[in-house]
Amino acid sequence: MEKNENKFISKVKGFLILVLFTLIYFFFQKTIYPVLGLLFWLVFAMSSGGIILNALEFLNFPQEVISIVAIVISGIALIMVLMLVFYLGYLCSKFLKKINKTVLGGVMIAILIYFLYKIFTETDEDTTMFAPTAREVHIFCTTSHIFYTIGAFYSDKVKKILDRIKFKRKK
Repeated sequence: MEKNENKFISKVKGFLILVLFTLIYFFFQKTIYPVLGLLFWLVFAMSSGGIILNALEFLNFPQEVISIVAIVISGIALIMVLMLVFYLGYLCSKFLKKINKTVLGGVMIAILIYFLYKIFTETDEDTTMFAPTAREVHIFCTTSHIFYTIGAFYSDKVKKILDRIKFKRKK
C-alpha cells in the first residue's frame, strides 16, 4: 500500500517539476533569450563591426561590400548566441532525462508550434528605431528553442559527429 502511494506522489512530483520547468523555460524563451541576443549583438557586432566598417569606409570600399560585411558580422554574433543556447540545453540534459520523455516532448513541440504561430500572425509594427520587430524576435525565439532542444536531447549525437569531423581532419 505504501509503495503505491510513493508512486503516486512521485508522479505528481514529476508533473509539478515539468510544469515548473515549462513555465521557467517559456519565460526564458520569451524574455531572456531575445534580450541576451540583442545585448550580445550590441556588444560584439557593434564594437567589432564599427571598427571593421570604419576601416572599409576609409579604404573606399563600395557600399554593397560594406553592407555584406555588416550582415556577416551580425550573423556571426547571432550564431555565437545560438551556440550559447545550445550549451545551456546541453547543461540541462541531465536534468531533463529525469522527466517523462513523451510529456516533455509534447511540451517542447507545443512551445515550437506557439512560436511558429507567432511568427506568421505577428504584425511588423516597429515601435522604436533600432529595436527588432516582433516577428524578428519570434524568429530568434524559434531558432533558439530548436538549438536548446538539440542541445538537450541530441547533444551526444552532435558530439559524435564533431568527433568524426576532428578525426577526419587529423588524417
